[in-house]
Amino acid sequence: MTQSIDSLLIFGCGYVGERLAKACIAEGIRGVATTRSENRANELEALGVEAVVVSSPADLSDRLLASVHAVLDSIPLTRSEQGMHASQVEWLPLIAAKMRSLKWAGYLSTTGVYGDANGAWVDEAYACHPSSARGTERLIAETSWLESGMPSEVFRLAGIYGPERNILARLQAGGYKAVQWQPPHWSNRIHVDDIVAAVMSAMQNPSPGRIVNLADDEPLPHADYVTELARLAGAPEPVLLSEQAGEKELSPMALEFFRDNKRISNRLLHHELLAELKYPSFRDAVADLKGSEA
Repeated sequence: MTQSIDSLLIFGCGYVGERLAKACIAEGIRGVATTRSENRANELEALGVEAVVVSSPADLSDRLLASVHAVLDSIPLTRSEQGMHASQVEWLPLIAAKMRSLKWAGYLSTTGVYGDANGAWVDEAYACHPSSARGTERLIAETSWLESGMPSEVFRLAGIYGPERNILARLQAGGYKAVQWQPPHWSNRIHVDDIVAAVMSAMQNPSPGRIVNLADDEPLPHADYVTELARLAGAPEPVLLSEQAGEKELSPMALEFFRDNKRISNRLLHHELLAELKYPSFRDAVADLKGSEA
């Protein structure tokens, strides 16, 4: 059932949140966003977004929390000397009852919650066995939202790319290194415009408790992906490393990101939110990405 939303509050307005706020404003929806930085607040205000500087959503005024129809949580994991953790377990219980006008809530998670699937296709029913601390904490954050009593949905995002967030410049610089896993490790992507379109669709066609994978139509081993992207962009061919060489030459974070091996199914995304993607494959985005880089 289609519903009307007239205000959206974005917790932690970063790369995706900013573009979602702009899309909402273009549709006549009031966009409000939290940030920890005064400079970032000024950037958002210049885009027409009402920015509020707070260290935690729990610090927001009761009046603001009670006024919004929709909320999107894009707050990253909190990092400390002890590691990383999902702050949602701390502040969500403090604000849930205050959001009296809320019609919809969304949380931007990651396909990392699934862990390694040995190259199998993974849909939303696949059991989550995260293989990293990042994936484990994201799963905790998902649970916090789904059990909050609010009309919440979860979006499990593949690797995000788009203008100002892609590897074209690194490829053009030459010497880009990727591991050629044996057997191949599949990776998955999603363009930021398709994330925004999916979230907008979900706000207008809510389904509390829904979990949706946001990935494009073409999973591809990372080594194949960067090789093809370099060819299409006219960039130098990447350096493909063996697994052993990769362990020596790449950072632990890079290796963690590409170690999991799975193909993300977007069947539910197509069935319920977006019949077609603007960028069904990274191939469809190369010209636009080159234009934005220029």
